[in-house]
Amino acid sequence: MPTVIQSRLHNAITVFGRFLRQAGWHVGTGEIMSAIEASSKIDPSNRHDFRDSLKACFITNHKMIPLFDQLFDLYWRNPDKIENVSDILRRLHRSRSNDAELHSVKDQVKELYSKRAAGFKDKKDDQEVEEGEFDVFLYSPQEILRKKRFDAYTTEEYDEAKKFISRWTLEFGERKLRRLQKGRASYRLNIRDTIRNNIFPTQDFIQLDWKDRKTKQRPLVVLTDISGSMDHYSRVLLHFVYTVHSINKWVEAFTFGTRLSRITHYLRKKDANDSLELINGSVKDWSGGTKIGETLETFNRIWARRVLSGGAIVLIISDGWDTGNIELLAKETDRLHRSCHRLVWLNPNLGYEDFKPLTQGLQAILPHVDDFLPIHNLNSLIDLVDILSRMDKRTRFKAFA
Repeated sequence: MPTVIQSRLHNAITVFGRFLRQAGWHVGTGEIMSAIEASSKIDPSNRHDFRDSLKACFITNHKMIPLFDQLFDLYWRNPDKIENVSDILRRLHRSRSNDAELHSVKDQVKELYSKRAAGFKDKKDDQEVEEGEFDVFLYSPQEILRKKRFDAYTTEEYDEAKKFISRWTLEFGERKLRRLQKGRASYRLNIRDTIRNNIFPTQDFIQLDWKDRKTKQRPLVVLTDISGSMDHYSRVLLHFVYTVHSINKWVEAFTFGTRLSRITHYLRKKDANDSLELINGSVKDWSGGTKIGETLETFNRIWARRVLSGGAIVLIISDGWDTGNIELLAKETDRLHRSCHRLVWLNPNLGYEDFKPLTQGLQAILPHVDDFLPIHNLNSLIDLVDILSRMDKRTRFKAFA
């Protein structure tokens, strides 16, 4: 399906979800996102399959199936010209326990559907409407959620963002080891297997076997700023760190404000909420000040030799507002940079178009980092995952010159 048509279809599904919500369905952002995902797995031109996919996502009460079918036909006959049926839908919501009135409401919907069908037929005589096109130009909830800044989230959007992150399939860069394994690439001849597979006297050595270097996921070390200026971001980002840890066992995680706290062992819980509650109860410097230089000094002195072996990638998530020693910050950032494979600084303020790194802390940090990237919304997290998956190509990802 062309991208434009697919986008219009997703937008139409979004409006249809709101349409059902007026009728009393418990339709939230999650159900709408599930319906959009379901529509991408089928052929939308097959009306029967399309109806069933939306029905599976939106209906939780089998008694509402007949009414759903009527509202489906009413809406998808011509979604960009749907009339206001809020009065009927409000009556429906009040009468869900009254079967007689429910049938009355269904009859009114059916009558309105007949009028809309007649109007659509007249329009079709004048102008051919191509099947599969949906003229509803609105953003889907998934697009809105992905573009919206974390510090502007409502409680509901925060929960939806956590669900969105939990469904990700993440890939990380790999490093090549010196050890060899059986492979197809002609890196080194596997003499033993070559002789074994060509052992017969009358057979020539026409089948060659090879060895290739083993690969292993690069360790990932994440240091997350939990100071007051990062309060609106840290909880979403810690959920992201939890998801990363559940996929990649070579992850070490720390929080820092005025002190450094290791939280890796809390991320091993099966439930993300339990993990975040333990972190919240154990870390003592939430929403306080920031002494990045002092915390990096602690990390370099106590933890660097333990967790940076194997060519680790280090992610530092902070806005760079520092109340500590600037000279120490520059010194310890340089030391950390020389100890790891790649140092990536993630700053939520880079999401602002007019942002410039004018603070002393950022001026001290920037010369010693490989990548300086935004991390203010879900789209920036998606971009980060893509960068991590191809990190070994040694491309520098600076946000600006």
